Amino acid sequence: MTGSNASSKNPTSRIEGWILDLYPKDDCIVVWLKTRDGRAVRLVDAWQQCFYVAGEYGDLINLANQLHIEGASFEEKLTKPEDDEPSTVLKIPVQSIHEAEQLAEKILAHGRYGRYELYNVDVKPSQLYMYEKDIYPFGYVEASTNQHGICWKLHDSLESVDYETPPLREAALSVNIQKQKRIPAQTDPVEAITITSRNETYCLEEGDERQKLLWLVETLKALDPDVIYTTNGDDFLFPYLAYRATVNGVTDQFTLSREPSPLRVSYGKGQSYMSYGRVYYRPMPTRLPGRIHIDYENSMLHSDCGLPGIIEVARLCRIPAQRVSNTTIGTSMTSAQLYEAARLGALIPWRKTNAEELKTASELLIADRGGFYYEPVVGLHESVGELDFTSLYPMIMLTKNLSGETVRCKCCPDSKKRVPELGYNICEKRTGIVPRSLKLLLEKRQRYKELKQTTDDPQLRQVYEMRQAALKWILVCAFGYLGFKNARFGRIDAHIATCAFARQILKETVHLAESRGFRLIHGIVDSLWLRKESATEEDYLKLRAEIEEATRLPVSFEGIYRWIVFLPSKTHRNVPVLNRYYGVFRNGKIKDRGIATRRRDTPPIIDRCIREMIRVLAEAENAEEFYARLPSAYKVVERYIHLLRSGAVSPEDLAIRKHLSQDPDEYRHRVLQAVAARQLAKEGVKPNAGETVSYIITNNESKLPNERVLAFELCENHHSYDAEAYVNLLLSAVETMLMPFQLDKTNLQTPLSITTEPQSSRVVR
Repeated sequence: MTGSNASSKNPTSRIEGWILDLYPKDDCIVVWLKTRDGRAVRLVDAWQQCFYVAGEYGDLINLANQLHIEGASFEEKLTKPEDDEPSTVLKIPVQSIHEAEQLAEKILAHGRYGRYELYNVDVKPSQLYMYEKDIYPFGYVEASTNQHGICWKLHDSLESVDYETPPLREAALSVNIQKQKRIPAQTDPVEAITITSRNETYCLEEGDERQKLLWLVETLKALDPDVIYTTNGDDFLFPYLAYRATVNGVTDQFTLSREPSPLRVSYGKGQSYMSYGRVYYRPMPTRLPGRIHIDYENSMLHSDCGLPGIIEVARLCRIPAQRVSNTTIGTSMTSAQLYEAARLGALIPWRKTNAEELKTASELLIADRGGFYYEPVVGLHESVGELDFTSLYPMIMLTKNLSGETVRCKCCPDSKKRVPELGYNICEKRTGIVPRSLKLLLEKRQRYKELKQTTDDPQLRQVYEMRQAALKWILVCAFGYLGFKNARFGRIDAHIATCAFARQILKETVHLAESRGFRLIHGIVDSLWLRKESATEEDYLKLRAEIEEATRLPVSFEGIYRWIVFLPSKTHRNVPVLNRYYGVFRNGKIKDRGIATRRRDTPPIIDRCIREMIRVLAEAENAEEFYARLPSAYKVVERYIHLLRSGAVSPEDLAIRKHLSQDPDEYRHRVLQAVAARQLAKEGVKPNAGETVSYIITNNESKLPNERVLAFELCENHHSYDAEAYVNLLLSAVETMLMPFQLDKTNLQTPLSITTEPQSSRVVR
């Protein structure tokens, strides 16, 4: 054992602390512990990565002999979670995932892609190590050495909601660059380096560039942070610093991690991928071994859930916090499933072989229906209550035992557990991998939500909120992965079964509510909006209890709206939109969905206007007051129109953020985001498919694309913009909100068109 501080360099037989980071290195696993006294201690455990090959015993012997695989041995393992007896498999040791995948491809080709099945090929070594040792990041452990390596003893519990976390030192790193053009490039020298830690700011502006880079190394060594925050660190900052270190001849000295090795970055292009029909881009991550690097621009989980959310996911899913921060939610969720398989003693398939069973056309018509909904009644409603099923789909998967290996299983053809409408059998003999992985996630999220409501400590309340929000992301992802074609333990039949149960539950719930005198205003998948004349909160709580008893599923009562407006389609005004509404609860809380305030591409100036407009309307206690406040709300709009036309709005408030669904050169039409992306490419920064481009509209009527918009990064502080284009965007956003009241962009131009008298046809009672 060695440590990062002088006091912990000598070999030690036993030490306690929290697992901060772990990774493979030179046929070993390096584990960094954070001790109670604030030291970061480096431990090294000899550990061999391996994968497994299943097939006929004779074929496996021939395989080992013909390919001359050194160190191969035979073991007895479950190759599938549903197996009752283990199979003889060939265990093959390797040095890395890259070697494992290369050898695995060779083995598949040797067996003509049908003779062998391969397992544990592409699972990260750090995760396999934790599965095997039954430890997890930020778990409090005791490590002791013996002749076989490190022996781990866990002094922690995943079930705990008040677990202790280590005293982490955090630092934020930023660099000022002497730009030669309007966009910084790697060839531009460093102007200044700033580090902020423990409310102290350290900045170096003097000296040459070499001195600044070495100052950064020494300052980080002295501060010894556990977590380093950057903005765009993966995609630009760290590759830039590594390049400048090379230019200044200090590459070997440029060490920012706790490992005594220079900063290593991947200069290759990141990854563009598609999820739920949307293209995303993830840059190549930069690791700082022994520390946790969080890039604000590349960590969706941190932006929503902070460091407490990252720690919670790392613990429950047994995946290093560094990887949690800069990879997809699905990767973390999958790790939880892989651990459950390993705990059962089952191997992890490399490539999914559990295909969808054939279905008839009539069966597909029933099966492929998705979620169920009731169209909303368009217009303004008073005294509507909202009830939501808590994590409905994951709860169905848990309570109904829905997993790839349990739906239509071979062992229980006569099972009494059946899927509604389809009649698929569900396994009665064993609990599936997916329900096993969901159980603790669901239980802890519910406990965090309860604790958030009962604690008096605002700081603790925020921690509980961030933890439950992180678990919500995992649970949302779990359902989608159940039907994902490459999910290790997913299957489309289980996905279909979950939807079938959800449809049945929603219909039965609506029937129950209507039998108690409630009128359905809207229902979509897992949420209901109901109204009953003179109904109190106690009436809704009583209905909630009845629904929970009937469905055996948790239901939350969100509250009663003073008023709520359900909106129609802008193109087909008689067609309601399922998830487009805004309203205010009796406690004053505003809720909105599907309008400008929820769109990523809404300019900040328009977002502020709509929010201010809703706050004015939110003061109304009922429909009559709502109509009385419409002129006041429109005065807000008039004020913002005047501001836009004055030309005094900054580029930051005008920036429109648009997603690139493909590379800029692949766009056939001159859409504005593609034009802005090409402008950036000319400056040396080419955006990738999946990235977001920001721009302002400069002349929307121009026939020349480059005159219509300007990439935000190329804007000067007082750059001109097309005021009328932004006015039209604002009026379009307002029109969406006021369409049920016969107001559109044409008559919105005239404030007198706003009436203060409610018409009976406008209020749905």
